[in-house]
Amino acid sequence: MKKIYLLGLLLAINFTGCSAILDFAPEEISSESITTDFYTETVSIIDSTMVETQETKKATFPHKETEITTELVNQSEQTLYDKLYLELSQYHEIIEFDYKIDPDELAEAINLLEHKNPEIFWISAYSLSYNEISSEVAFKIMNDYQPEQLKNMSAELEAMIQQIIVSLDKNLSDYEKILQIHDYLVTHTEYDSDSALLSEKGIWSTAYGCLINGKAVCQGYAQAFQMLMNALEIECGICSGSAKNEPHVWNYILLNQNYYWVDVTWDDPISMDSVEQNDWIYHSYFLINDEMLFRTRMLDGKEIFKPECNSLESNYFVKENNYLLNYQFTEIDKRLSEHVADGNLEIMFATEDAYQACIQDLFSNNAIWNAKIFQQMGGSVNYQQDSNLYILRITFEINLAD
Repeated sequence: MKKIYLLGLLLAINFTGCSAILDFAPEEISSESITTDFYTETVSIIDSTMVETQETKKATFPHKETEITTELVNQSEQTLYDKLYLELSQYHEIIEFDYKIDPDELAEAINLLEHKNPEIFWISAYSLSYNEISSEVAFKIMNDYQPEQLKNMSAELEAMIQQIIVSLDKNLSDYEKILQIHDYLVTHTEYDSDSALLSEKGIWSTAYGCLINGKAVCQGYAQAFQMLMNALEIECGICSGSAKNEPHVWNYILLNQNYYWVDVTWDDPISMDSVEQNDWIYHSYFLINDEMLFRTRMLDGKEIFKPECNSLESNYFVKENNYLLNYQFTEIDKRLSEHVADGNLEIMFATEDAYQACIQDLFSNNAIWNAKIFQQMGGSVNYQQDSNLYILRITFEINLAD
């Protein structure tokens, strides 16, 4: 008996978006000399008690300079950024300056801090107070965490990062390491749908939420991926924008002198039927180019760095020899035979026309049953479609002889 389950035509997969916002957004600026809070966080609704500490231990995660940083900020912003990083990495919440801070420079420095240092995960908002000769920046701490708690959480996060890195085979190529990290995050993290509906930034939008709690929204996935790439000394950053009319965050990465996009969150989709989905680890957004990425999203224009991603040399489907320029039944037939043992086949097409021709022939015209693997006994086929990236996923079984 031959069965086809038309899951793909029903678009059973709901790719996840996020309500988390990557950067801080102060509401207004005042030049009054009275020391009061003039900057407020428009996203977070969390209030926290300010705790001063004289802790001077070295930061758990030492800052690493990159060429991108020095190119994108001027000297005053860099100096401000360096002091903010040093103080925050020592878990200080109130930072004083003996000069008047320019609010725009502060916003740029904090934006840079947020993009480059996901290990400082506990900041939910900040305020600026200043007069003509001095300034004070006060940070609101997520969930009222105290400095000792933050030190323990940072150590816990660092230990997890090292545990994952050590588990990788040293003989793996950079591509293989990146792939294993991607798959680890997909299989060890649950997308936090409930928290995605909230407006504030919480632990679910951090690397800690992703790697320690195992629950995160897009920002948490992206920051965890960034931290793991940093530990491997592979250049990786974060970009933000919108996808499906919702705020969203994802990564860029440099591999073999080419930049690529990676979206771990959208490779960990929420399915309407997880059993039928057969626990796929998706690689739709693993090392893709600009043309592919911008089919589904827009940048928000506030990026510290936006790479040009023009290569597909290291794309997952290209590396797996499952990227097809045209549709030919013989190519599908060959790959089905190659995947009998695992019963899964994932193919990307270069064009929408080739993708649609494949769907029409295999399933509307029932050509799937002409495959060699089904010639004797028949079997069953499930398939799923990704019409954005022209990907066809086939799960199949061959009937066993009585």
